[in-house]
Amino acid sequence: MNAVWIKRLNILLSLNIMTYVRVADLIILANVPQRYSYIVPENMAIEIGQFVDVTFARRKQVGMCVDIKNISPEKLSFKLSVIDSIHDKRAHVPLSIIRLIAWFSTFYCVSEYKAFQCVVGLKRLREAPVNSNANIEQLNSLSPEQMNVYNNINASKNLYHLLHGVTGSGKTSIYAHLIRDCIAIEKSVIMLIPEISLTPQLTAVFSNLFKGVAVVHSGLTPKRKEEIWNQCLRGELNLVIGPRSAIFMPFQNLGLIIVDEEHDSSYKQESSPRYYTHDIVFKRSEIHHAKVVFGSATPSVDTYFLSQNNQLNYHPLKNRYNDYEMPNVMVLDMKTSYKNQLIHDELLEKIEQNIVSKQRTLILVNRRGYSSFLKCGACGAIQKCQLCDTSFTYHSDGYFRCHRCSSIKRMSRQCIDCRSYDVEYQGIAIQKVEMELRRLFPDIVISRIDRDNVKTFDDLQTALAGVNESDILIGTQMIAKGHNFKNVSLVGMIGVDTLLNFPDFRSTERLFQLITQMAGRAGRDLNSSSVYVQTYQPNHYVFHFSKTHDVDGFLNQEIEFRRPFNYPPFFCLVNVIFSSKKHELFQRLYSSIQTFNESLRQRFSDMQIVGPKVAPIEKVNGYLRHNVFYKISLQNLDEFKTYLNRFPKYKDVRLVIDVSPNSLL
Repeated sequence: MNAVWIKRLNILLSLNIMTYVRVADLIILANVPQRYSYIVPENMAIEIGQFVDVTFARRKQVGMCVDIKNISPEKLSFKLSVIDSIHDKRAHVPLSIIRLIAWFSTFYCVSEYKAFQCVVGLKRLREAPVNSNANIEQLNSLSPEQMNVYNNINASKNLYHLLHGVTGSGKTSIYAHLIRDCIAIEKSVIMLIPEISLTPQLTAVFSNLFKGVAVVHSGLTPKRKEEIWNQCLRGELNLVIGPRSAIFMPFQNLGLIIVDEEHDSSYKQESSPRYYTHDIVFKRSEIHHAKVVFGSATPSVDTYFLSQNNQLNYHPLKNRYNDYEMPNVMVLDMKTSYKNQLIHDELLEKIEQNIVSKQRTLILVNRRGYSSFLKCGACGAIQKCQLCDTSFTYHSDGYFRCHRCSSIKRMSRQCIDCRSYDVEYQGIAIQKVEMELRRLFPDIVISRIDRDNVKTFDDLQTALAGVNESDILIGTQMIAKGHNFKNVSLVGMIGVDTLLNFPDFRSTERLFQLITQMAGRAGRDLNSSSVYVQTYQPNHYVFHFSKTHDVDGFLNQEIEFRRPFNYPPFFCLVNVIFSSKKHELFQRLYSSIQTFNESLRQRFSDMQIVGPKVAPIEKVNGYLRHNVFYKISLQNLDEFKTYLNRFPKYKDVRLVIDVSPNSLL
């Protein structure tokens, strides 16, 4: 067809019958770095966002049309191929999502194809009925404090808002009233929630309040996810609730985006392309002129800083709903625990008292497994995964597990290094704490929630349903976020020093968030509750702010700590990671990277560069890792990204550009 059509085109042009040709720019659905142009046959009706069949590199491929233009003959390259046909098996992508793809590609320094994969993926046309609840409940009335916040958000001309409410203050009720108003004017809503907090109780609240609600989570089949995507595209849904990927739902009349638990680290994608959900939220708001509400009891330093500089409207909620008291937070010095070196003596006494009074205890242990590391008593070597530069964790099922690449090794007392049979199981992990509590309290019901026994969304539903039968619930960070457990008067936190000592400038912020979130699980229906945090560093400043529930004081101090070091929110961080299985390739790259870095220093006088160097975690899944770490002022960030496209590359070396990294490892 192409050859015949080109011949006809040449005749028409030579006779001046055709004064221009239509050319479509396509994103080819193959791993290629740029757009390609194809001639549109004169009898083909094509729109931006449609998919077409083409011949690319002598193979049949599918492309998505992102632009159509008329080109005069003298500017036409006759080397262009002709589109074969319309591809009608995939859903039409709206212009707003195409704009998002183009921006995503530039902002995160990836090809438009990679951006397309992340934002859209290969969505097929799907038809499915919309699940709609016929028995809609009435919204709860707001307290005077809640009503004041709700009215201020509605009255503001600013699109961007931070709802900073203490745990149990009723942020969800304010969300519901804002959603009602948005649906009433025939606008759609995206509500983002960390998957760990995406409980059946929470989703049921909104499904009972509104029609046209869909919930997205990792437990859905690909087919069901495609059905929801198509329902959003056709305007059949009013509200989608889900984790970070839900921000890409193709609503064309988007009016409101809610980001609950906005501080949560899961809003950063850790696989390539490494996007940060907040960036996408701001861009979608700009495209649709949609209102944005970030909500948290412990806002991230970055978001809080924006609110204090009038880029977000700040709305505090300082009281719990129904005026329940905030729990008392106590810090236990592990150096004063003489009877038990795993669980502090005083915490054990409080657990025993709680059992007698028939109230529930929550215990958080910030590590999966039984022993957090394995050490040889003969040579002192830490037993590490052979594929990663990471210590094994021993699990009570008889296996050593690598929590980075998920490889497993059957338990052995033989040292990997010196081969002697003297490996000792050391460190705190959740299964060891569970075993100790079962030994001390054999007659009570103890439940555990972590990634070893809760692997799917359905597992989480089952586990949460069984909590009401438990006297003690032990969990990892899975139990810290968004859950409304009944009759909890005591919370214990074990092993928090590992987070406090983590080599990252955000480690203290994350610990403060975790303590505050866990404190929020206590006393939600009681007026007297306590939180006990055990540590070997009781004088650290994070505990002072935790004991007084002073979130603003902590955030302001963190901001001042970061200012002289040019950490966010003052500068932007970019981590370029290059990895290979061949060590010798790095030496060839280093001189090129150093030359590249020198050109950057000459262009950007305020830039700070660390590297190239070996990454803190040198080996992951068999790949050796090196990196270069950049600090760049916000006003120079966009220009700097154009330079990153020239970062030295080498065959068999993988390159990842991480803008605003969540971790420096």
